[in-house]
Parts: sequence; structure tokens; C-alpha cells
Amino acid sequence: MINKKTLKSILTFTENQHPAPSFIVIYILTWLVWHNQLFTHFITAKGDFLTKVSAALTSINDNQYIVVFILSCLIFVIRLVVNYVSFKSKELLSTADDDFVNARDDQKFAKNSDIANLMATLSKTQQQLKETKAGEKKAITEKNEVIKKLLSIEHELDEARADIDMLNQTYSIKKGNEKIKHL
Repeated sequence: MINKKTLKSILTFTENQHPAPSFIVIYILTWLVWHNQLFTHFITAKGDFLTKVSAALTSINDNQYIVVFILSCLIFVIRLVVNYVSFKSKELLSTADDDFVNARDDQKFAKNSDIANLMATLSKTQQQLKETKAGEKKAITEKNEVIKKLLSIEHELDEARADIDMLNQTYSIKKGNEKIKHL
């Protein structure tokens, strides 16, 4: 099968060509080329225009219409084949693009298991996220409770120190009073 790039380049080349002439123009051009002595005798003949024309026409012995007609038909058929190949190439490219789009659509539906696996993974991840958030909330509440306990213990410790300081002060005052009494 022809490569897609090659097919596109052939199409580009054929589309950029000028339109081919009709069958009658092809026939006339083929006849003139086939009978090129018409021009050579016209140019080489001496005399006025009419004598040149008559010399050129008498130089053609046999017009060979059938050979000229066959050559014209061959050129015309080649032109039709080129146009047909161009048309089929365009058609093939458009169906190839449609096949590509259809293949992609088929892949979307064929890979449904991938989507199901992805959704399962996503739901599992969401569940883990919920569990992690719950664990994080629990850890935060435990941390706050520990901080509250620590603060209450620290407060009790501060009160105990204050009491001890007061007791030390009262004890030192009592000792100082007793020393004064002994003196």
C-alpha cells in the first residue's frame, strides 16, 4: 500500500498542475506536432503568404488521421487516469482520516477497564485521605489534651512553688522571731 506521505505529495503535485486541455485541443496539437513539415515548408517556401500556405499543404502527403486520432486518444486517456488516481487518492485519504477517528473512538470504549481501574484507585485514595484526616484530627485532639494536662500540671506546680515560697517565708520569719526571743 502507498505511504500516506507519498500519497499526499502526489496529490499536492497533481492539484498544482494546470487543467489539461480538452480532447479537441489535444487532437489539434497532436496533429500539428505529427505533421511538423507543415511549418518547415511554410517557413522555407519563397513567395507571398498564399504560395507559402499552398506549399506547406502540398508537403503533407498523407494526413494519417487515424495515427493522430490514436495518439490523441492515448494522451486523453492518460489525462483521465491521472484525474482518476487523484480522485481515488483524495477519497483514500479522507477514509484513512475517518478510520483513524473511528479507531480512536473504539479505543475510548475498548479501554473502559482502564477507566474502571482509575476510578477504583481514586476511590481507594479518597478513603485513605478520609482515614488520614480522621487520624490527624484524633492526633490533634490528643495533643491538645496533653497540652491541657501539661498546662494544668504546670499551674499546679506553680501554685505548689508559691505555697512552698510562702511557707519558707513564714518559716524564716518564725525562726527569725525565735532567734530574737532567744536573744
